[in-house]
Amino acid sequence: MVITKVVLEKANRLYQLPPGLLSFMRAEERRGLLKRDDLVDLAAFNWPVPIPEGTLDGDALTPANRDELAALREEIAGWMQTRHGCRVLPDKEIFVGGSITSLLTMLGLAFLDHGDIAFVPELAVPSYRQAITSAGAEPAAYPMSAKTDWLPDFERLGTRVGRVARLAFVNSPHNPTGAELSEQAMANLIWTASREHILVVNDAAYQSIAKRRPVSLLAASGGSKVGVELYSFAYTFGLPRLPYGFVVGNREAISTLKQAARLMPTTIPTGYCNWIIAAIRAFPNEALRNLQQQLARTADRASTLLQQLSLEGTTSGTTPYLWARVPERRNAAAFARQLYRRHRILTIPGTDFGDSGEGYLRLTLSCGEAAYDEAIVRVKKKRLLRKKKKESS
Repeated sequence: MVITKVVLEKANRLYQLPPGLLSFMRAEERRGLLKRDDLVDLAAFNWPVPIPEGTLDGDALTPANRDELAALREEIAGWMQTRHGCRVLPDKEIFVGGSITSLLTMLGLAFLDHGDIAFVPELAVPSYRQAITSAGAEPAAYPMSAKTDWLPDFERLGTRVGRVARLAFVNSPHNPTGAELSEQAMANLIWTASREHILVVNDAAYQSIAKRRPVSLLAASGGSKVGVELYSFAYTFGLPRLPYGFVVGNREAISTLKQAARLMPTTIPTGYCNWIIAAIRAFPNEALRNLQQQLARTADRASTLLQQLSLEGTTSGTTPYLWARVPERRNAAAFARQLYRRHRILTIPGTDFGDSGEGYLRLTLSCGEAAYDEAIVRVKKKRLLRKKKKESS
């Protein structure tokens, strides 16, 4: 008997997933990126806090026990009280789990059924749409654009679509634009969500990047009744980028999230658990302050490159990115493709985040000053070559 090759069919949801970042490039170009040693990567996010050698070896890698995780939740509750002035119950209103992306997926599985509707920002990283699509639900976008300084318009939550929606994903500070919700905007969001019975999920991953204290959903009146906030231990406390974070807020939402987490349990090493506790107690610790300074220095160096390329930076130092406007009437994807082909400088066009990102590029600040120095040199050399060629002709 001849065994033939099995024909496998993917689940339909995989075809519905939104394209990832760098989708503006052809497939063969994306495959060749990692092979290029002359690439200046101003697109990828590489968290610049390394894991100290020997800190997570041996017994440090054993799973944290129940008492250690309870102590961690106690510390998180104390930090929320000190940082944002909101009281939370460690056992009932805090969930410790995996990365932001995995937590978003868990929330989608916990609250969305096939055919349900969930709101997402019109301009956002693909993670929110991926979480919704993975649960078989449908994303509905609420608008945000340069006309409103990238602040979201939540009026659509109060329409007929809002009356049947289950979730609303929010991102403040916003990736990629850096926009932050004000106290009044947060209050309006809470009131609308309460009226329409929508659970608000605020991705607050970058709240510690800026030195000033951000506006928290839970600090606003009624915030804990309508929503939860997501945090990354690495981004919030200046720790190495390991895939762990926490959700804090509405106790019913946290209880449901715990049930969904049984599908894919997350194990946190005891060494990292103790590391997080030490970082929370020392907040803002030296590593976080150094990181803030490093990002600020890189942003200053990046301003020179923006001037050379006639780009206008519009971000406010609230995220580890630059959101820059390309010259008028230039297509964002075409501009990014030109940078790659002419200078081997990789950036992400704003259209990878949504249609309203047309005319903008996102550049990372996590690459450090050296990457921007190299990019500046390349642009200068190319311009000198073009100038000499014109003069000789």
